[in-house]
Amino acid sequence: MKDSARGVIENIISLVDQFGFMPNGARVYYLERSQPPLLIPMAASYAKYTGDTNFIRTHLKSLTNEFEYWMKRHMVTVEKNGKYYTMARYYAPSRGPRPESYREDYHEAADLQTEDEKNFLYSELKAGAETGWDFSSRWFIARDGSNRGGLKYIRTTSIIPVDLNAILQMNANYLSEWWLKFGNKDLSAKYKKIAYQLLEAIHEVLWNEQVGVWLDYDIKNKKPRNYFYVSNITPLWTLSYKFSKQYVAERVLQYLRDNEIITKDNQVKFYGTPTSLFNSTQQWDYPNAWAPLQAFIIQGLDYTQDKLAKQVAYRLAEKWLFTNYMGYETSKAMFEKYDVELIGKTGNGGEYEAQTGFGWTNGFAFELLNRYGKTISFNNTQELIEQENASGESDYLLESDQL
Repeated sequence: MKDSARGVIENIISLVDQFGFMPNGARVYYLERSQPPLLIPMAASYAKYTGDTNFIRTHLKSLTNEFEYWMKRHMVTVEKNGKYYTMARYYAPSRGPRPESYREDYHEAADLQTEDEKNFLYSELKAGAETGWDFSSRWFIARDGSNRGGLKYIRTTSIIPVDLNAILQMNANYLSEWWLKFGNKDLSAKYKKIAYQLLEAIHEVLWNEQVGVWLDYDIKNKKPRNYFYVSNITPLWTLSYKFSKQYVAERVLQYLRDNEIITKDNQVKFYGTPTSLFNSTQQWDYPNAWAPLQAFIIQGLDYTQDKLAKQVAYRLAEKWLFTNYMGYETSKAMFEKYDVELIGKTGNGGEYEAQTGFGWTNGFAFELLNRYGKTISFNNTQELIEQENASGESDYLLESDQL
């Protein structure tokens, strides 16, 4: 579907050309906020698999403009240990409730005393929507600094996200490479410098040596947010780290063991890696799992080329494809999100009913089948289910007759 892929990217580029960035959607009221900055990796993926380097040449100025939007609108200075770093956050300042969720936002702010307090909450909700994780305990900062509480404690703009900064670091690397390829050494050097500065910031501010992974940073309370989110592993996917691949693979695998995502003998515990380990009732939290986040962890581990990390990536892929497959077999649908405790069942929570379809689920299933399809087989489905029921690590998941 090369033509379809190119068309999708060109549609987004046309919005960048009109408005200077990729909006949160192709509607007027979405011009108040952006999307996670994945346009450049989309273009890179298309060019890689088609060999159409002229596509990059044609659209390089537009791709650069989209990156510059982030540099101008979303960067803040972060101080840590007496040093200062320029890093990105989500930020969508505007007044009033979200037009697409007007009633919900209006009621959420109803007991606030002043218009300024209400508009502060509205802006934080819009910034939360800009992340793609709308909504999650990841963006909550309660009075005690924790991630507990509800939407009234959403403080998206006070959090420096691991995934956002890693993706922007990857974007800068692409721009440096492309401008050099097409003959502009000055712009290549500019974006190489930005890539290096972001890499330094990711390493110094977000990497937590004690925990063994990257953590979001709370600039309000000046501390790392030590909670499990799949996004903590994104630098593996973007290659935004200064360690050897073996070292970072070992540390991340231990982090997954410590948080019981995998067992001590490196078996996979869930049907997909849960977004978080806290069931806040928001959809971007436990027990929901989302295809793009599975990409970060599965492909990120695979990219390390570490033998054990690649084995774990395969096992994660197998479990994810299995729940996709069982969901399709029983309902003839692919889901937007899945419940990691129930084979083939859709996730729930949040502001709307669970959706079927679904573009990113379908797309990532194809990527996994392309990578692992020769070795993964679900021909003996009933036998696989019985094995899952019999395996010690899954007993608590399958203790009822939910299958």
